[in-house]
Amino acid sequence: MNKQYSVIVFDLGNTIIRFDHHISANRLANLFRIDSKKAYDLFFDSEVTRAFDKGLISPREFYKRATHHLGIKLPYRDFAAIWSDIFWEDDEACGIVKRLKTKYRLFLISNVNRLHFEHIQKKFDIIKFFDEIILSFMVGAMKPDRIIFEEMIRRAGGNKRDILYIDDREDLIKEATALGIDSIRYEGADKLVEVMKERGVI
Repeated sequence: MNKQYSVIVFDLGNTIIRFDHHISANRLANLFRIDSKKAYDLFFDSEVTRAFDKGLISPREFYKRATHHLGIKLPYRDFAAIWSDIFWEDDEACGIVKRLKTKYRLFLISNVNRLHFEHIQKKFDIIKFFDEIILSFMVGAMKPDRIIFEEMIRRAGGNKRDILYIDDREDLIKEATALGIDSIRYEGADKLVEVMKERGVI
């Protein structure tokens, strides 16, 4: 299959940037002798984190709620540093992004909160390679909500056939495909290159 795309859209977390919430949860557990699973559950999948990812609460409000829930006292700056220092680049995936930059418009789409993205933006130069950045805390919706995908389509010019979307999560790939967007599940850089070659992207 050889299709012509003008826009390549990359997911952020565990696609081009890897992360592990256990890093911050374990640091807090060790500092305050609290249950690391409790900290992990709060950070990874809780109502307060989802509200933060959607931009419904501010970083300061998230800090207040999180520290209250965990029963800890920690300066905001220290909390923000522990909360955010959980990321590292997937070098091979970033290499693919750089390789595609000369030929395509590149979009970044992510379920991410303000603190995490500001940290990523400062730490990783790969963010500068993207022409459009669509983030849940800015849009007020998280994937697989159609609102965030519709924003992606709108910024791409409205034609779904121009878009190729890459994400590590199968449920999000299925949702994008159901909307008529060509999609590839990210299962490692080598596999992505192989599929892109089959589609005539590289």
